Amino acid sequence: MRAISTFILALAAAAAVLTVPSAPLQSSIGYSSPFAITGDGRISLSDTHTGEVISVVYRNADGRYNEAAIKAIHHTLRCHGDGEKIPISLKLVELVDNIQDHFGADVIRVVSGYRSDSYNAALRRRSSRVAHRSLHIQGLAMDIRLPGVNKADLARYARSLEAGGVGLYRRSRFVHVDVGPVRNW
Repeated sequence: MRAISTFILALAAAAAVLTVPSAPLQSSIGYSSPFAITGDGRISLSDTHTGEVISVVYRNADGRYNEAAIKAIHHTLRCHGDGEKIPISLKLVELVDNIQDHFGADVIRVVSGYRSDSYNAALRRRSSRVAHRSLHIQGLAMDIRLPGVNKADLARYARSLEAGGVGLYRRSRFVHVDVGPVRNW
């Protein structure tokens, strides 16, 4: 039992390192990301609420994550309700970058990134579609759209990656993607 607990703690510590780079993170695969689903290391995000647009190289040619670019991503994906921000999962950033690259999109329009507990609770009071323990609260989910890309095509591609959850809502103009368990709705 103690060995299992030690193993779980080691996995948790490794996940924290891959989610929160306190210093440039050296990829274990040389010039690429340590994740199975990756992009080219460049991402452009446009926040639909604030109008902020960033285009950054978050993973350098030498395979290291660029700390300043990662911080800029965290800032752009902060909570719209109260401005709180937390580290966004690098795995999620790589996934969304992959989606941007696949469609050749100039920019990813972000409807929702991180949500604080209080903001998520406020959204839940207004809509039954908001999950109580949403992965947005953990920095593991984004609601996105791509200009010129049909949301059904976006969802279909994201589902084909089997990298996490993909939600397609009939009355919305966005697709939910996360790096939690593989599931679809």
